[in-house]
Amino acid sequence: MSLRLRSRWKQGERERSLEDLATVGAANAWRAACNGVLNLENEGFETSSRAQRIDIIEEFVAFLLLLADRLVYETFSAEDRARFITAMAMRLAELVDENRTDAQGPGDHRDRFIEKLNERTGVYAECSYSPEEGPGFTMLCCLGDRVTDVLGPTNRKWAQDQVVAIDGPEAAQGFTRALETLLDDAEQERPARGPRRPLADD
Repeated sequence: MSLRLRSRWKQGERERSLEDLATVGAANAWRAACNGVLNLENEGFETSSRAQRIDIIEEFVAFLLLLADRLVYETFSAEDRARFITAMAMRLAELVDENRTDAQGPGDHRDRFIEKLNERTGVYAECSYSPEEGPGFTMLCCLGDRVTDVLGPTNRKWAQDQVVAIDGPEAAQGFTRALETLLDDAEQERPARGPRRPLADD
């Protein structure tokens, strides 16, 4: 299924802050994750509830958040990088909370998701990534392992292959391409006067 993500700003919008970029980045990650779930279901990997679908979405967005962190590592200052990733994580936590509450009722959904993000950060930190090639095989396998854990033992091998070979790369490519374009556009539209953000090398 074709994945459409926001990669352009509307003309006439105000100068974009890092929080603006993080909000759009989170929305794109969420959309890409939902597309990943839909692709799995279209390939015959059944989910039994909306809560289980959100479990899979959480795995995809955690993966994409860590990709965003790798993507901005070379260009953002340490302060701006932390600010951007924190804002994106907080927005994703809000989306998880809204959807979990709707599906399962009130609970500590936000805190549990943040705990999951912290745990996944440690896992993905050991995985390979390059700006040219994107996530390495080990990083995609980590995503595949987490998604198949959610799906359960039925067709485990085939689900792993689907995520590693197709759904993970598709989500990563669409998300990073859109984020790169948004970052480039935001940088180009900044006034020439005064300090430019968020590039650390300027």
